[in-house]
Amino acid sequence: MNKVVCFSVCFILASADLLAEDFTKITEGPMVNDDRYSEGSSWGDVNNDGFLDLFVPHAYDDKPNLLFLNNGKGSFTHVTDGPVVTDISTSSGGSFGDFNNDGHLDLFVQNWNGRNSHLYMNNGDGTFTKITSGDIVNDGGWSFNSSIADYDNDGNLDIFVDNGAFIPYGENNFLYKGNGDGTFIKITSGDIVNDGEHSLSSSWCDYNDDGYQDLFVANSDPFNGIAINNFLYQNNGNGTFTKLTEGVVVNDSSISIGGSWGDYDNDGDFDLFVANWYSENNHLYQNKGDGTFTKITSGAIVNDGGSSVSGAWGDYDNDGDLDLYVTNDWNENNFLYSNNGDQTFTRITTGDIVNDGGRSNGATWADYNNDGYLDLFVPNGQVPSQSNFLYRNNDLSNYNWINIRCVGTVSNASAIGTKVRAKAVIDSQDIWQLREASGHTGFNAQESFNVELGFGHAPVVDSLIFEWPSGLIDVYTDVDVNKFYKATEDQGFEEIVTCIENGRERGLPEIFGLSQNYRNPFNSITQMKYALPENCYVKLTIYNTLGQRVTTLVDQRQPAGYKTVRWDASSFSSGIYFYRLQVGDFVQTRKMVLLN
Repeated sequence: MNKVVCFSVCFILASADLLAEDFTKITEGPMVNDDRYSEGSSWGDVNNDGFLDLFVPHAYDDKPNLLFLNNGKGSFTHVTDGPVVTDISTSSGGSFGDFNNDGHLDLFVQNWNGRNSHLYMNNGDGTFTKITSGDIVNDGGWSFNSSIADYDNDGNLDIFVDNGAFIPYGENNFLYKGNGDGTFIKITSGDIVNDGEHSLSSSWCDYNDDGYQDLFVANSDPFNGIAINNFLYQNNGNGTFTKLTEGVVVNDSSISIGGSWGDYDNDGDFDLFVANWYSENNHLYQNKGDGTFTKITSGAIVNDGGSSVSGAWGDYDNDGDLDLYVTNDWNENNFLYSNNGDQTFTRITTGDIVNDGGRSNGATWADYNNDGYLDLFVPNGQVPSQSNFLYRNNDLSNYNWINIRCVGTVSNASAIGTKVRAKAVIDSQDIWQLREASGHTGFNAQESFNVELGFGHAPVVDSLIFEWPSGLIDVYTDVDVNKFYKATEDQGFEEIVTCIENGRERGLPEIFGLSQNYRNPFNSITQMKYALPENCYVKLTIYNTLGQRVTTLVDQRQPAGYKTVRWDASSFSSGIYFYRLQVGDFVQTRKMVLLN
């Protein structure tokens, strides 16, 4: 009797640990063994080899910034030559963008403590030339964040710089209008550059769907505990902005650090998450579709407190809705909220990804190993130094996806501001998803310009609509899943053949794993998926809550790969069951609910 009780309890404990294996913490390599004070992270393919490279700033003037080139085999090379990694300054973050529309990513790096910012132009081979002339690199400022957009839709990228962090007086922010040749004009008129506040971050997004990029700015004086109203500037479409003074977004005074846009409820417009510091609850504003917002007050996502710094939206499990990762300061654990698909979230509490502590800042999602699943980089800032975190997604859901690189022709070459709408049948429902190629998210965080979408078990994307900043619209139908694509404005849509990582075919698992069954709860029939990185003997067994075996689905040697097993439970009683995968010493158990 005691043995049976223990067996059942062990299963229940294992089933509660559903997502502990979804990520593997990377502990080797220069990216996670650095000695810098890192406020942010920026991803971009600087050498156009098809793999995302990473820029990581250093906030003090004793060491240079970091640039890591992706080797395409799950590893990175630390670049040590060139101005990007030899200049000594006080850098809080950086923004990639093709500022001269030549097809190569350039880099803007903002500096605080009154230092001039840096502009590096890509030479076309992944190396950079430092620009020393122009207001953009001679304005000084206590600049703690930058974000890029083509705010006037002229096909040239512009740069906004947040100023006034950690000084007793306010400081005007900067807006530089791009000329398309790597030079900029400083804008001096309008509220957007004359509000003189303590601005910590900014995020562009066309939240009212009029075709022009609007701007959210997070304000606060955190170390003095002073809450300040945030700014929301509505783009008028003529090169000017209107500062909004009504609505909850701009009258919800808090110690705000970062703002992140994302359509978490799949209703076709962008919602806003705001990370608040000083043990305050974070804010989630749901877009009502008419240019106004509703503040969400229920759920862990807005009631967990924490010294939060930044939020990063990303569909890490490829189930068709956006999940949210939130970084916290003062060595508090970070938060991961899994989207339930019904406008609510479940906070994940297991795994290194939410139990590593750290003075964490501008985290970013990026598919650095080109396997179709989003990985996570978390920069940390501490004195003495605290290494950064990199978590590789283990692909355990085995859901379908597409990854799209957008290229502007009439629009800016980086295609920043392009909206992508995708429809597929997920769980027997027509689901529309919305993404926007963005130049910034959260606090000092720039994810790649690629558009990444998950589709659950949907075998095809029914409709794919590209709304380019120029106003052009491209539509494609019946798009195959689990592929990388390039969409070129008004010129076509093509598959990109990506490189092979570590000598493996893309999609071959690297670790053993058992996914949650689909559907769950289920009526009569469900299916279970598991991952085998090598040929091995497999047992997949079903147990009831008493720990009694009710059936064995697999008991044989199988080749490596992703496997799917179907269980017809029509002859079994309704209730809770556990399914157990055993491969040698590897054992994993999950729970499912049968409703016959």
